[in-house]
Amino acid sequence: MKVESTSDQQNPSEDKIKLILELFNSNRLENVKNEIDKNLLSFPRSPILFNILGAVFAKQNKIDEALLNYKKSIKINPNYFQAYNNLGACMYSLGKIDEAIQNYQQVIKLEPNHADAHNNLGAAYKELGENEKAIKFYEKAIEIQPNHADAHNNLGAAYKELGENEKAIKFYEKAIEIQPNHADALNNLGSIFKELKEYKKSIYNLEKAIKINPKFYMAYSNLGNTYKYLGDYEKAIDFHKKALEINSKYADGHFNLGTAYDQLGEFEKAQEFYKKAITIDSSHSDANSNLLFNTCWLNNNNEYLKIAQKYNDNMKIYNFKKFDKVKISNKKTIKIGFISGDFRHHSVIFFLVDTFKYLKEKEIQLFIYNNNSIQDNFTKLIKKYSAKWTDVFYKTNKELISIIRKDNLNILFDLSGHTANNRLNIFKNRCAQVQVSWCGWLASTGVKEIDYIIGDIYATPLSDQNKFSEKIYQLKNIWQSLSISNSDFNVPFVKNNSKENIVLGSLASCMRLNDSLIKIWSSILNKIPNSKLILRNKNFAIPKVRRKFIEKFDNNKINKNQLVIDGQSFNSKSEYLEFYNKIDIILDTFPASGVTTSFDASYMGVPILTKIHNKSFWFRSGESINMNLNMEEWIAKDENDYIKKTITFSENKNYLIKLKSELRNVALKSPLFDTKKFNDNFYEMLLSIK
Repeated sequence: MKVESTSDQQNPSEDKIKLILELFNSNRLENVKNEIDKNLLSFPRSPILFNILGAVFAKQNKIDEALLNYKKSIKINPNYFQAYNNLGACMYSLGKIDEAIQNYQQVIKLEPNHADAHNNLGAAYKELGENEKAIKFYEKAIEIQPNHADAHNNLGAAYKELGENEKAIKFYEKAIEIQPNHADALNNLGSIFKELKEYKKSIYNLEKAIKINPKFYMAYSNLGNTYKYLGDYEKAIDFHKKALEINSKYADGHFNLGTAYDQLGEFEKAQEFYKKAITIDSSHSDANSNLLFNTCWLNNNNEYLKIAQKYNDNMKIYNFKKFDKVKISNKKTIKIGFISGDFRHHSVIFFLVDTFKYLKEKEIQLFIYNNNSIQDNFTKLIKKYSAKWTDVFYKTNKELISIIRKDNLNILFDLSGHTANNRLNIFKNRCAQVQVSWCGWLASTGVKEIDYIIGDIYATPLSDQNKFSEKIYQLKNIWQSLSISNSDFNVPFVKNNSKENIVLGSLASCMRLNDSLIKIWSSILNKIPNSKLILRNKNFAIPKVRRKFIEKFDNNKINKNQLVIDGQSFNSKSEYLEFYNKIDIILDTFPASGVTTSFDASYMGVPILTKIHNKSFWFRSGESINMNLNMEEWIAKDENDYIKKTITFSENKNYLIKLKSELRNVALKSPLFDTKKFNDNFYEMLLSIK
């Protein structure tokens, strides 16, 4: 703590103040209070003493007492800039950022060259999502005091949020050069090296930060994340737990631990920690989305909508004017926005390419908001169809809301829902006259300000309206159609599985493979002795995950020779599609039916056995796909019917061989792949939706 000269008669002598500050800096807070109390008897109107007393209370997290004493100090001496600076820091800690800014500005008014105040003002603006403004104040702090380590560190953090990693590293390293024991800068440097996949450098800097500050919980958690990316999940979990031992109220720590358990297929444990993160920070977007993702795919997902709506109620509202209706220009052009983190080689892209091309030809102006730093050839393709392309990954929510509102859209589509890199919070702050959820997440977002969710008569019957906060809009035939016109791979021929045994299969993610489903699949395998079940997913490459799922089937008395669990990643789309030639029947998952894998299976002529699930909050995607393929008999009424149908179809290998040769031709002519007809329906929807 800094204090100015105490030559006036209101304050104790410099020696006495020096003694009090030495006690403060050695964290002997009770001794500090005793000394201040003694000195207040002689100096009852000492602004310095009340300022220091406020700092003591702030350190003890007694915020009300801290505020009271800072204000006393300022009342006695309205020009005491140190007290304003401390009062600003106190307001900042309470989340009262606007009041913090007012106090920091008062410091600068009284003392223009106060480097700490400029640095603190930068931190306040960064908290408001105004990185450009924050950078100016950090730079001013450094101009005033070139060796201001904290300002260099903060400047690095601001550049990191703007995606300028080289600059960020430069300023972190400068902070460490000025102050070699700057644990925050070392932690930040370790974190950025993790993102750059320079894991050795990441570990080195994080371990150094922990050595300097053994109670640095954020560094422990970041170290856990680094080991998670290295695939050492046990070590990752240990470090996350260590972080939470130090600070059990660290929301990001609970979230990070949840993601480690997710990777290991321990989804119930993951949920437990996502819930803890949300209890601490109800608006934690990543924890809420991951919890909803997990909940939706579990066997019993009846709490899904309640959780989604609770998240909606806790979403941050930014300080914007109420949304005005779109100002209609003389032109009749419709302006449609799409925001996603998946405008790249991702399953979602194959449902968008033909539609975007069609809409451009119809002179619809497409405004694309790309929320991902990764770009590839598919990104370039989508860019061609956009009237305006905006990279928004490094934009704050506040900046993004402002950008989209200025674009004056008729309709804004969310294509992510609760998947990675979503920006759902901006929809809460209404950015367009009509806001719509489509394609990327087949369940309700829970966001009241999203007006519609796009489905069809099979995937989202109107009887399911109670499962959505959005109003269901039903497209004709099917809710989305897969583009094959821009395939960047060699299309494999459909081949029959010539082996005598029946091969059942699923390429679904581990999260969909709940215990109830495994029990049903085990029952099927036990009743069809010549059957095999192939499961393939990259998470099975993790030994602990693979062992866990093998154990689950063992518990259901499955012959090991009937089970093939493969964790190998596919090297190409062609290899992936070719894999379907090994399978006679795809067993659909529930309560969350497959989507892209089911489209791909149909493309390769493999029939999908799905099931009606009236209580699920997920789209009835399996039902819609089979109804559009005229495969109604492959939709089971319940679990017993699912088992019975699998057995019945498996008894006739010749029927399956014949069906496979016919199904691809049927599929290619069906709404699943008829993007021209789908796009006509989609365009009609754009013209009618209000």
